[in-house]
Amino acid sequence: MAVEVLLVPVGSASPRDLSYLAEEIPRRFPVSVTVYPSMWPLQPPISAYDWSRMQYRADAMNRWLRDRLSQALEGGRLALGIVSADGYVEGLNFVFGLASPELNVATVYTKRLETPDEILYRTRLLKEAMHELGHLLGLGHCDNPACVMSFSNSIADVDRKEARFCSKCTLFLRARYG
Repeated sequence: MAVEVLLVPVGSASPRDLSYLAEEIPRRFPVSVTVYPSMWPLQPPISAYDWSRMQYRADAMNRWLRDRLSQALEGGRLALGIVSADGYVEGLNFVFGLASPELNVATVYTKRLETPDEILYRTRLLKEAMHELGHLLGLGHCDNPACVMSFSNSIADVDRKEARFCSKCTLFLRARYG
C-alpha cells in the first residue's frame, strides 16, 4: 500500500507547481499524492513570521500546518506544504525545506529556488520536495553529493544533486515501503 501524501499550497503557491509535483513525485516515490482540496491556498500565520529576519520560522510553520490539517492527516497521511516564502530554522540563515517526521509534516520554501528559467525552478522544487519527503519516510542526509538526500547549503548544492535517490537510499525505501 502506497503512503498517502497531501500536497498543500501555502501563500501564493502556484497551482501549476502543485500539479507538476503531484504528477512527478509518484513517479519517483512509493507514494500517492493528492493536492489539498481547498479553494484558496492556506495563508501562513503571522505568528510564525520573524519580522527582523523577514522569514518564516520553519518549525513553527510545520506545527501550524499539522494543527490545520490534523483531521486530514489521520491514518498516517503525510503533508508537504509548498510555501511561497523564505524560511529558516535557528542556527541557519535559511532553509529550502524542513521535515518534522514526528508530525508527519514537511515544508518546502520556494523563495530561494526561484529563477527566470521555469524548467530549472521546477527541477529545484522537485528535488527539495523529494528531499523533505525522504526525511518523512525515514531517510537521513546522504553522503553521496548526487543523491537527492544530500544536504544543500546553497542553491549550487541543489543544482548539483539529481532528482533521484542513490542506490543506498533506494534500497532503504524499497525495503521499508516496497
